[in-house]
Amino acid sequence: MDYELKDIRTDIIEACQTVPVVVDFWAEWCGPCKALSPVLEKLVSQSKGRWKLVKVDVDNPENQALASQFQIRSIPAVRMIYQGKMVAHFDGALPEAAVKKWLNENLPEREADDDQEDETTQIEKAIESGDRAKALEIAKKAYEADRESDEIKVQLALLLLPDDTETAEKLLSSLKEEGKYEIEKEVIGTIKHIKEIADGTVKPEPADAKQLPNYVAACKDLLAGNIEKAVSDLINIVMIDRSLDDDGARKACVAIFKMLGEKHPVSQAYRRRFSMALY
Repeated sequence: MDYELKDIRTDIIEACQTVPVVVDFWAEWCGPCKALSPVLEKLVSQSKGRWKLVKVDVDNPENQALASQFQIRSIPAVRMIYQGKMVAHFDGALPEAAVKKWLNENLPEREADDDQEDETTQIEKAIESGDRAKALEIAKKAYEADRESDEIKVQLALLLLPDDTETAEKLLSSLKEEGKYEIEKEVIGTIKHIKEIADGTVKPEPADAKQLPNYVAACKDLLAGNIEKAVSDLINIVMIDRSLDDDGARKACVAIFKMLGEKHPVSQAYRRRFSMALY
């Protein structure tokens, strides 16, 4: 679609009375602008009309007064206008995840159902309710619709855990910005290690540790879906024996919290207890 500004009154002044208008100040010679513009265009195409995008070429003499009015001193520069007021802004080329966060934080609230909400919001709500199966189904559909998004790949990879570490690894190995997700890679490595302990492939050291049977049982509980019990027992082991499996219980808790997400009920219930167990 052509998002270029054609008429200030129609495209911005009148349009912003109904929906927020996101104005992207850019220029053809600007490299960061060329990185940001496709992100904005993709997100507005997925927004189901929740906001409007207007692109303003600052090199066009007809647009320079508008750029001056918004005090644009560097590009890319993004301004959100709603009901005649500037309600939010950012400067520079942000990654897609950061732009989504900015939009979610600044777009006005509305009554939303599953059809209106974007996939990320639906996934977050499912996780917050503890329904990882529903979150996984939404993530799979989102991935089928957009196989290029690093954010969707990472969400899907974490939701596939602890069951499908192989597919999760493949997803993370296909990321465009792979270096940004080292923590997620460590999570998969830890879950694989937990699987090896549970099936007896790996024997944790020291072999005579009193907490070893509880540690193995916790690993098995995690894979069986008894996540809350696994986390509770692992935290007990953290308090008693950090040497077991080279601080394995602590590493397992960190991986599980990341796998679940901070808003999952188990993370909410046990995060503080885990932090206290470390001291």
